[in-house]
Order: sequence, then structure tokens, then C-alpha cells
Amino acid sequence: MDVQKTRAAQPGQITHHGRKIKYVRLLKGYTLKQLAELVGCSESMVSKVENSRLSPSLAMLNRIAVALDVGVPDLLLQEGDDLTDGKVTVFPANRFEISGTDKDEARAGVWFDRILPFGREGLLQVQMLHLEPGAEQPRFLHHEGEELIFVLDGVLDVIVEDQTYRVGRGDMIYFSSMLDHRYGNTGDSMARAFWVNTPPTM
Repeated sequence: MDVQKTRAAQPGQITHHGRKIKYVRLLKGYTLKQLAELVGCSESMVSKVENSRLSPSLAMLNRIAVALDVGVPDLLLQEGDDLTDGKVTVFPANRFEISGTDKDEARAGVWFDRILPFGREGLLQVQMLHLEPGAEQPRFLHHEGEELIFVLDGVLDVIVEDQTYRVGRGDMIYFSSMLDHRYGNTGDSMARAFWVNTPPTM
């Protein structure tokens, strides 16, 4: 499969991240046509910008940012954000062993092992969630995006709005992050879950 390379920015243009623009557009629920109408350009032009086949002027990028209700810096290609690097990462099992300061966090009964992102601008956040028996998230959260949880050990109580879902080992749960949600462990053994969230929230 051919991969379209990002064109070098021309004078008066800037290096943007087309993938981010497309992601935010989809997150907001806009079609290409709807975003084009908000920005005041053709649908074809928005498509080319999203696929990095066209570098927009700063004025156009600002109009896109306003239409998507985000800041212009959120749409820029950041240092170390080269999509041609780091395509494959292998995580050794001992990557997630508790050591050092992680032990202090573990004493609270709930802690995360951050897997992604590695300080780079990414659209995906992946963590390993640990809950000791009786531990719980004290307050409801809600934010833009979506999340998927795969339980590795124990039973995880995922409370979404006024409904509690008991998700056991090997089970998965998916929901919109816009819904009020929190989690807990009412079981008698440690609960561990592989947590995928997009976009990153913390």
C-alpha cells in the first residue's frame, strides 16, 4: 500500500498534522462537507489538508481550529512527532513491574502504568489499570473521546451514569467518555485492566 508523504511546507505555509485535524473532525461529528462549510473552503481542500497533501496557510489553519473549537497549536506538528519513526514498539513483561515511586502510588490502592504516549503528540492513550480490593475512583469523570477496557485479572466495576457493569477477566467494555463514569473493585482480589482511551486525557 502506498503511503502519502507529508509535503514540505512552502513559504507562507506551516507544518501541520493532517491526521490530528481529521481525528478532531470525527470526534466533533463533522463530515468533510460540514467542516468545509464552516471553514469557507471546498470539501476537496479539507480532504487534501487532512491527508497532508496540502499545507494550509496560517489563516486557514486558524479557521479550521475555530471551527473545531481547538487551539492552533493542537493542530501543529510537534517536535519529535515524526510519523515515520517509532512505528513498532515491543513492551517486555518486566516493563510493568512495580518499583521505586510506583510503590508509593500503589499504596493508594489505584494506580496506572502509563504505556502510551511517550511524551509525543499522539491520539491514543494506553494504560494498565490496577485496583486493590475495595479501591475505587472517588468521583465521576467525563470528557471528550471514547475508551475500551479489557480486564486481565479480577473483576472491575465500571459505573457509567447510574448503571454498574461488572467486567470480569477476559471481558471488555466500551463507552463514550462523554458519559459520567468511574470505576471500583468490590471483589476480594486485585483487578488489572488494559485501558485504551482516545484522545489522551491525563
